[in-house]
Amino acid sequence: MEIVIASAPPPGLENQLRSWMTQYPRSRQLFAEGAPLATIFRYCGLALWSDKRFNEATSALSTATRLAPNEPTNLAELGGALRAAGKLADARDVLVASLALDRDQLQTWLILAGVENEIGDKAAAENAFLEALRIDASSAEALTGLGLLHFELRRFRSSADLLSRALSESVVSMAIYACLGQALYLLGDFLPASIALEKAAQACPHETLIIQKFARARMIATLIDNSAKQAIEVYRSIAGDRAEDITIVCREAFQALIGFGRREAAVRLGRMLLEQDPDDPIISYHFEVLVGHVHSRAPSRYLKASFDSYAPRFDKHLVENLKYNVPATCCALLTETHERFSNVLDLGCGTGLAAKYLVSFGDNLIGVDISPGMLEKAKERGLYQHLVQSEAIEYLTNCDRQFELIIALDVLVYFGDLAQLFESVGKRLLPGGIFALSFETGNHDGYELLSSGRFSHNPAYIEVLSTEAFSPLTSVPTTIRLEANIPVEGFVVLLRRS
Repeated sequence: MEIVIASAPPPGLENQLRSWMTQYPRSRQLFAEGAPLATIFRYCGLALWSDKRFNEATSALSTATRLAPNEPTNLAELGGALRAAGKLADARDVLVASLALDRDQLQTWLILAGVENEIGDKAAAENAFLEALRIDASSAEALTGLGLLHFELRRFRSSADLLSRALSESVVSMAIYACLGQALYLLGDFLPASIALEKAAQACPHETLIIQKFARARMIATLIDNSAKQAIEVYRSIAGDRAEDITIVCREAFQALIGFGRREAAVRLGRMLLEQDPDDPIISYHFEVLVGHVHSRAPSRYLKASFDSYAPRFDKHLVENLKYNVPATCCALLTETHERFSNVLDLGCGTGLAAKYLVSFGDNLIGVDISPGMLEKAKERGLYQHLVQSEAIEYLTNCDRQFELIIALDVLVYFGDLAQLFESVGKRLLPGGIFALSFETGNHDGYELLSSGRFSHNPAYIEVLSTEAFSPLTSVPTTIRLEANIPVEGFVVLLRRS
């Protein structure tokens, strides 16, 4: 198989070979023994690679592959040297050619996986690791590499399983224990997470971040069956002088317990937090939800406080961690209508994640949100003609504008009873205009307040509410986001104002 490599060997190779043979006596011995020239070039290439003379190494190994083109080992070694030289595209081509000659080269698949990962082709890297495990299901290097890749891809369950298998193969690594502990923590397996993180902390007792993660995980594991006071004592005994602000630690533990359905532990911790600050709008709302207080919508003071604190990390967390892609889904549906809109209202605009899509549909884009912190971030985008701080229904009731398009993405989840919202949207939307919305689905009649503090809605409930003033355009099921790393299902809907 002919391989075209961008970095061709330099001229004067014969003199270069003599120089290499002078530097590496074993190559002279091979020459004297009558070894094939390909073998001599291969030996020199490997010696040069060992000495970190990567360009010379790739030159020698390239020559070896041309002299013996059907030797998969030569190609594999050249691929490794090219990777070391930073020539990743060439390395990938050569490694693929080697594997075409012999698919059962464990180490070559592992090198290819590393190359693909460095290039950024995660799917190809995953496939290469899986091929390595096909050859040797107990390969610690393949299990570790695939486990770390799955962690990077936020596939935490498979990451934890793979890293656990790697550790069972006598791999001992602080980094693997730390990654396993973090994966288990993000799965809500707090006690196993704390055990893994403890081993990482024992291996690196000076790593402050590892100590803090271990202390947090063991604290939450303790909370599940014990009092908040006992759990805090556990945290402090582990963290020592590395302890973080205990209020921040407890608030984050409270959210983690809610997210993973640990209601009784969350109630215990929430009650303690409210004893310290009875007027906290975030903790008090979540606590009320946990103990069964009835709400028809999330309180405005909760929304303002929650999103003001969330604003600095909102985009990164929502898009990268929670895989939120609703604006793109919605705007793909709007594109299919082939319509433009003079006035567009982004209701509950947040930081303006939808704005980059909406500017292609209308000339005048207005964003409304209850959170000043979110509006500051939206302002930085420079895409809105106007930004207004207001609660959604209050704005719709008091404004004197009419719109051709109103979108409400990730807004209905903070309203249980949607009757007033639909009525208000209907008054502000011109006949023939479009109302674009998203909602989370549930298997109940009407709506339900979830432990997360958000509301889910039955699609039939949405359909009934929209009948009076709207006609359906399109509705597509979608994953709204992740909750405790589990997909939350919902719909994106377009309605036409009658």
